[in-house]
Amino acid sequence: MSESVLKTLVIYTTTLVIAVALASVLILIPAYVHYGEIHIPGSYNALYLSKYSPYKTIVVEIDYQPGMEPTPKTIEALQQQIEMYSGKEVLVYLDQDIEDDEVPDVIYGYDIIKITSMLQEQNRDYRTGWFGGNISLYILYLDTIWQQEDQDYSNRMHAASTKPYSVGVTYAADSIIIFKSSLPQNDMETTILLHELGHVWGFGHTNESSNIMNAEFEVYRNGPSPDDVVETWYPKDFSPAQKEELARLHETMHILALFN
Repeated sequence: MSESVLKTLVIYTTTLVIAVALASVLILIPAYVHYGEIHIPGSYNALYLSKYSPYKTIVVEIDYQPGMEPTPKTIEALQQQIEMYSGKEVLVYLDQDIEDDEVPDVIYGYDIIKITSMLQEQNRDYRTGWFGGNISLYILYLDTIWQQEDQDYSNRMHAASTKPYSVGVTYAADSIIIFKSSLPQNDMETTILLHELGHVWGFGHTNESSNIMNAEFEVYRNGPSPDDVVETWYPKDFSPAQKEELARLHETMHILALFN
């Protein structure tokens, strides 16, 4: 084999290797993000929070049924929390896109997946870019009850309550439902939505009575001890340990769940 032919072969081989590497970055990794991890709550946490994330703007789309619109103070608190911990621009869009006849009065067990997938397909307007630009967070405010037939969801879904029905659920890496008609008190709405945001950011439930990630909202107290209750309250921010984790995620270069 002549020297010129050998050089040509080396150039072609090198070009092929580079092309395959670029294909892996431009196709395989985004495909992994969009189709492999989307079903797992918390798997997008660094994509939302890291300053090294390719996504510089977070678009929050909230679709709701008639009469189920979130309160302005809840939207304000949500936007402030996301901006504070992500350092990104946050755009919020509200639409009364969902009609009453699209949602049954009661949803049972895993039917929640089928129904919410249908609602997203019919009503969602904003989605995450392939690998850059905007990353979206999709929130549904529904007038229904979710009856959990089976409490063991193998960590795929995180309900906001262990009661026979839930007031909120995080069912994907970028998707939340608030069952607003099931809220026992209006002043709990902000806490419940931020609780579900905590699941989006990878937090599980805790037994700490003053922690926003507690699954039993009636136990929140601000007395010096559980037996010395001053008044019931509803936290609007994360614990010191959770804030440390959010700060770590903001600094991490490991933006994919595979490496976190």
